[in-house]
Amino acid sequence: MENKEYLEIAMKYGGFMAQDSSFLSHRLENLRDEAEKRLLVTPPASVLNAYFAELYQKRSPEEATNYFFELSQALDIFVQAPSFDLEGQVGHENFRFVRLNLSGKSFGYCYRNGVEEAVIFSEFPQEIDAELIFEMTQIFQHYILHQEEDKIIMIPEQMESFVAVEELSDLTNLDENEDYIRLSGYSIEDIMEQAEKIGYFDPIKYHFEQGKFYLYISKVL
Repeated sequence: MENKEYLEIAMKYGGFMAQDSSFLSHRLENLRDEAEKRLLVTPPASVLNAYFAELYQKRSPEEATNYFFELSQALDIFVQAPSFDLEGQVGHENFRFVRLNLSGKSFGYCYRNGVEEAVIFSEFPQEIDAELIFEMTQIFQHYILHQEEDKIIMIPEQMESFVAVEELSDLTNLDENEDYIRLSGYSIEDIMEQAEKIGYFDPIKYHFEQGKFYLYISKVL
């Protein structure tokens, strides 16, 4: 990558301002290692999280995640096995993640590849259940979530149209398409109860949109 591209990344994503351009240009000219250049223009964790929060609150959750994903693409900040202890470690000097607080517990999220698959991970050992995942869906309503071992995975999946089938209870409806059975309603407890009656194979997928919870059960074994 050319130095001017690193400079553009720093100006766009790194929290630097116009008056920093001379400093950055001189530093880039004197660095030969690409990893050091990436680290120079990678925003500190505090800057990244502050900017993410500002975008989320003042614009939209999607703009906030777009910012972080584009930064991750530009600087190759992808990891398969993230943790709170990874920042600054040898080989991961420019690793960054967004910090989340849910029900008083500490989580983080980052992207693991260039197709926008994200990983939500806990700072401390944490049991993952449907209630926790559905809580996550309310923060990231433009993603679909599922559990993968001790982590929660977010994907920007677009589902094909569904056809209404029946009301399973006063609180939960069932519809389907070629690939999925979808349960929807306003009660997490009732949706999970109806899913248990149907029977399913993991992973099931979770979503939240316009005040309603959605659970997707795959028809493919």
